[in-house]
Order: sequence, then structure tokens, then C-alpha cells
Amino acid sequence: MGAGDVIELEGQLVIIDFKLFLVPEECSENYEQGDRVEISRPEIMFSIMDKILPLGGGRSSIFHRARISGVIESVLPIKVKATSMFVEERVGGFVCIDLEDDTLEKNKPRYDEFLRKNQGVKSDDWLDYL
Repeated sequence: MGAGDVIELEGQLVIIDFKLFLVPEECSENYEQGDRVEISRPEIMFSIMDKILPLGGGRSSIFHRARISGVIESVLPIKVKATSMFVEERVGGFVCIDLEDDTLEKNKPRYDEFLRKNQGVKSDDWLDYL
């Protein structure tokens, strides 16, 4: 497995340190420290939040099962540029997430504002970051 290879992954999609990651389905409570794959373009999290119901609290507003296809950008640590993404909604099946460049460009300012607004916030509950 190397940079440029196409890959298909399944696991739990989560936000860790303001970035989007896929962790193994059978992840432990310490999922933030274990095996994980970073999804490039973290502004995708806003495309996801526009389509699915967030969790009621906890460290990540997104902790949903996902299927992702993409291209490996780097191996150590592993980072993937998603080309297709399906996220499981708690009340139904999988929802397709829009990964078109124009949609992500619209979400980039939302992500930048999110980062700016939450610098220095240290909490175990994502609701404190709103």
C-alpha cells in the first residue's frame, strides 16, 4: 500500500483534534490513540453534519459507521483523499455525502471559523465548541 493507491475502507467516522478520522469498527474507548486513518479536507465534516443527526454529546459530534473510497495521499501517518463516502444514519441506511469541490469550498470558511472560534477550548463535550 503506497501513495496514489486506491483504497476502500469501513469503520467509525469520528472527529479528533478538529480533524476527520476513520477508526476500526471494533475500536476501544481509547479510539483517539489507536489505529486510525485521517481523511484529508477536514471541512467534509460540515457536509456530513448537514446530512446526519449528530450525537447528543461526547468528544465527537460524529461517531457514525462509514464506507469510504479514496486515494492514499500519505502512508506514515496514513491520510486518504475521499472520492466517495457513505455514512450510516442512526434512523436508516447509509447516506451519500457530497464531496464535490464546490461544496467543500463552501464549507471551508465554516471550518476555518470553527477552528478560529475554538482555539484554546478544552472540553470532553463537543457541545462546548458550538
